[in-house]
Amino acid sequence: MEGTFSLLGPLDLLQLLARGGKKGVFQTIAPTGKGAVFLHGPRVTHARWGTLSGDEAMMEILMLREGRFRFIEGAEPDETTLERGLDHFLLQAVRRLDDRVEVGPFDRVRLGRGEGVEQLTLNPDELALFTHLGQPISVLDLAVASQRPLRTVMTLLGHLARMGVVEVERRAPHTAKLTLDLKDPLPPYAHVDEILIAAWRLHYGRFDHVHARVGERTLRLPVRGSENLGGKMLLGTGQLIMHELSAGQELMVWPALPSLET
Repeated sequence: MEGTFSLLGPLDLLQLLARGGKKGVFQTIAPTGKGAVFLHGPRVTHARWGTLSGDEAMMEILMLREGRFRFIEGAEPDETTLERGLDHFLLQAVRRLDDRVEVGPFDRVRLGRGEGVEQLTLNPDELALFTHLGQPISVLDLAVASQRPLRTVMTLLGHLARMGVVEVERRAPHTAKLTLDLKDPLPPYAHVDEILIAAWRLHYGRFDHVHARVGERTLRLPVRGSENLGGKMLLGTGQLIMHELSAGQELMVWPALPSLET
């Protein structure tokens, strides 16, 4: 497998390989240098970029915007410099896009006070965000209101924040209000947007279940991350019946942390 970054960047390509459970080395060559990332399914075990290795090398590769890549399946690293899941680095890379202005899914945004707002020419995606910025709003809620993917909204806001068009209030990952939706067939666990999972794990550590409160009940559900879910949680028909839930219900969802349950 090889190609260029003209359609998909390192961030997206590594995500696809990890989801496929691939094991091997993702090699890159760009005008600024050469690098490599060793994958073992959802984990990354080693990264190098020029004289750098580990976290710094990983971030340099994820931030590449041009160049070529090649994936060699089965290749093993000579050393281990990383011991985190790929989702940790993906979230960091998303938050550093657009001149490294960081915007997270739980941050709150509002219109800026600078002159850039009046002089800005908006594209359709940006216009869809602006119609919901009359009051401060969380990035997750903005993605839901604008009907845009969470990753797209985070990237656009990073660009607008760099120009001073919007202001970002940093907020730690917290409980998320999600709307229940049905998808069949689906294994017996809940699906939540992978960016939310990554943000929670980065802040709180590893977890495999979430608490979901609906009415007076609090459920504990095994969870997996999926792309482009935004403000939705997906469950299969069997799980809806088992827990007496229905599509369209709103749930308050937060990580079920092992350290707090033992």
